[in-house]
Amino acid sequence: MTTRESALATMTERFPLVAERVQRVYGLRLPRHVAVFAALWASDRAAVMEMEHSAWGVTDYFRDGGLDLVGRDGLDERLHARFRCDPAEFVTVMGGGTDGLHYGLWYDDPAQLPTLIAHNYARDSAETWASRPPTLIGVLREQTERFLADYGDEPEDAERAVPLIEALDWYADADVEALRQDGPPRWASGTRRRTAVSLFPMLPPRSGKPHLPSSGMRLEAFQKDPAKAAEWIADAESELAAGRPALALSVGSELHWVDRDEYREVGLALLTGAYRALGRDALAEIAEVHAAHRDLRSVQVLTTP
Repeated sequence: MTTRESALATMTERFPLVAERVQRVYGLRLPRHVAVFAALWASDRAAVMEMEHSAWGVTDYFRDGGLDLVGRDGLDERLHARFRCDPAEFVTVMGGGTDGLHYGLWYDDPAQLPTLIAHNYARDSAETWASRPPTLIGVLREQTERFLADYGDEPEDAERAVPLIEALDWYADADVEALRQDGPPRWASGTRRRTAVSLFPMLPPRSGKPHLPSSGMRLEAFQKDPAKAAEWIADAESELAAGRPALALSVGSELHWVDRDEYREVGLALLTGAYRALGRDALAEIAEVHAAHRDLRSVQVLTTP
């Protein structure tokens, strides 16, 4: 058995245990393609690191001894690799190489598999964007192709990408099979909208209007116009009380990103109220844990006991 065959067999065997841990800790379902990426990391770490990416976040549970990891200093494991502007829907699974780039599974609904992979430059402006490929292997391939488009004319740079391309080719069939076994996510075919700073979750019918075209104006009000900000917050609270959580979710997520002390309490109340009204309690709990610990000096939370 080759190193890659052994790594894939090991991570496939570990997947049910890691998926159970993620379900128990986060209340979320883990897709099988994360195990394929974990196998790539185990067998071809140097090639992945050459492209300045790494396994991180819940992927750490796949490491040797990974299921023995605990939160340092008694911290909640859900804080691991969660940067201060990350939405609750975003759960980190891979690190990038610059400006706090990290990639996460995006959960519109915690009862469902994640809809897509998102990314965020946490040490830049920290907006959250959708990645096009549906798997981490696909994201790495896209990033490698982008690297070659930018630097591939230089033989030395082009040579750097060869080992990873060869590894990605080897794992391609396993990645396709992982997607086949999981099936398409519920929200995969929906039209994806966004606020001015993040993806916006897919919502069921009759959730109200999130007024997303006004997102940029709201952000400006939250930063410069307290009276106008109070109006938007009051509107969101009124909509939430009427059983229409969409505006509360958009306003709450914007206040989360703005990250000003005067909005922390009301922003969290809007977010958690919206999540619970939608039956997305796992996301509400992530938001609550995050709000209580947003000022951590390090998001490296998982550690050996």
